[in-house]
Amino acid sequence: MHPSPHELLELLSEAKRLEWGSEEQLKLLERLRVRCPAHVPGLLLSSRALLWAKEDLPDPAAFFAEVEQLLLGAVDASDRTPEALIGMARFKSVVRDSPLEAEALYREAATRALSVLEEAWVGLVEALGEQGKTEGAARTADIASKVFPDSSALAEARKFAGLKD
Repeated sequence: MHPSPHELLELLSEAKRLEWGSEEQLKLLERLRVRCPAHVPGLLLSSRALLWAKEDLPDPAAFFAEVEQLLLGAVDASDRTPEALIGMARFKSVVRDSPLEAEALYREAATRALSVLEEAWVGLVEALGEQGKTEGAARTADIASKVFPDSSALAEARKFAGLKD
């Protein structure tokens, strides 16, 4: 039986309260990964915890390959969310000393994050407009239009909220 989202979040919260890289944290995160191998927050936290935990490595190449696999799993399972891409980019930059690969991942993360931000601001303008909070909608739309001056979605949201162009 698959764990519920609530159960996964409880395990993740418990792991976050533990000392970074401690044996207890690593065991809890492994339990989380076994219960749900595609749980992106668990994969990302696991990769960071492993990096904090290991100082004397008998086989550094195998260890870093394991961490990289966790990050690849997070990138794939998340459908390339900005958080997962940033985790992989940091790994490529710091551990693999590959700034070129890191740059491409950071660029993709930034592009995806901007898309999410635009969608959030559009939704916020619409929600504020629906509630008659036109001053808040106008303020939000003004801020958003500075970042997204050519956004047709933002223009539509302004109309929906009853704002002037």
